[in-house]
Amino acid sequence: MTQARRVHDETRRAVEAPAAAAGASWGDAMRAHWLKRFGAFAETDEVIGLLGKSLAPGTAERYSDHFERFTAWCAQQPDRPSPLPASTSTVVRWLVADVVRNDKVKAKSLQPYLSAINRVHRDLEMDEPALGHLVQQVRRSIALRQAGAGRGTQRVYLPPPVVEKVLLWALQQDDGDLWADLRRAELFRAAVAVVLTFVIFCRGHSGSALRPGDVRPSAAGVTITLDHEKGKRVKGVARTITIPPGAVPGLEELLAKWERLFELRDAFAVRADKPSYFNLPHERKAFRDAQIDGWLGLILGHLNIQAPAGEAWSGHSLRKGAASGAGALDVALFRICFMGGWSIRSAAVHDYIDASCPASPAAWRFFGWLVRR
Repeated sequence: MTQARRVHDETRRAVEAPAAAAGASWGDAMRAHWLKRFGAFAETDEVIGLLGKSLAPGTAERYSDHFERFTAWCAQQPDRPSPLPASTSTVVRWLVADVVRNDKVKAKSLQPYLSAINRVHRDLEMDEPALGHLVQQVRRSIALRQAGAGRGTQRVYLPPPVVEKVLLWALQQDDGDLWADLRRAELFRAAVAVVLTFVIFCRGHSGSALRPGDVRPSAAGVTITLDHEKGKRVKGVARTITIPPGAVPGLEELLAKWERLFELRDAFAVRADKPSYFNLPHERKAFRDAQIDGWLGLILGHLNIQAPAGEAWSGHSLRKGAASGAGALDVALFRICFMGGWSIRSAAVHDYIDASCPASPAAWRFFGWLVRR
């Protein structure tokens, strides 16, 4: 079958089964709509492919999950409200009855759910329903209700001394034990990921997406290329950070120990086939965006280190801890912004700097090299 004929047949089916049919997945709905919109031309498939990749893969997956959850909820209701096109009242009903039921989702975390609904409608050239005064007031009321129930666990910065303990534990590990004991190798991998993510102020998903070759020890020090940063990849740019030799005591030794784990039994040669810098020798997999949360919990649990009561440490805490530790040393703001990928004109960086963080010896170990001499 020729490409033109196949596109023609898909277009005909799209007309016979409209994209707005309830229960259609986002991808199916988008494809049907765009086939109908562009028609049976040789370049239609390429156009559809480009439009389908306009979101980052992780964002597209989350939006798709949220939209499918919305359509499933609509299908379960006695009155069967339409999910596509949806009304604002249907979206609000869904938020109250499903998304924030038992307050499992906090009001401040609702935007991705609303954005998913709006994005599907916008892509299908329909009015966006998850907007306006009604939605804003319901979100505000949910926030007030949740606040009235008491403050939940807060994600706070990870103190530099905690990361230093992780680093020192990792440096003490014997190479032979790491190869012979898979559990210890997994703990060591978690320690390497935590320390490296912390040192470069990295978002968790950017760190877990590091690939072989993105971390390059050389005479210049340690050079790290961040090729999967939020908001950067679409611009076709990747930030590169170079940490001078000896700037962070123990970092180069840690990374050399990590690389030696692959040199044992000639495993280093297969690193090019691995999608992640953090794959162990037997692994061939990419990691989910929130993988750093699991690695952080794994190594801190092993070291019996816990966050203060009522607080929590996550991958986000690494980024906040790095900015806070550097801020405690009076590192220039433009340097903190560069390390973390923040715009110097953005106020967002200030949300990451906790002024109560002390200028500890561990903070000097990790970020002293950034202080203007």
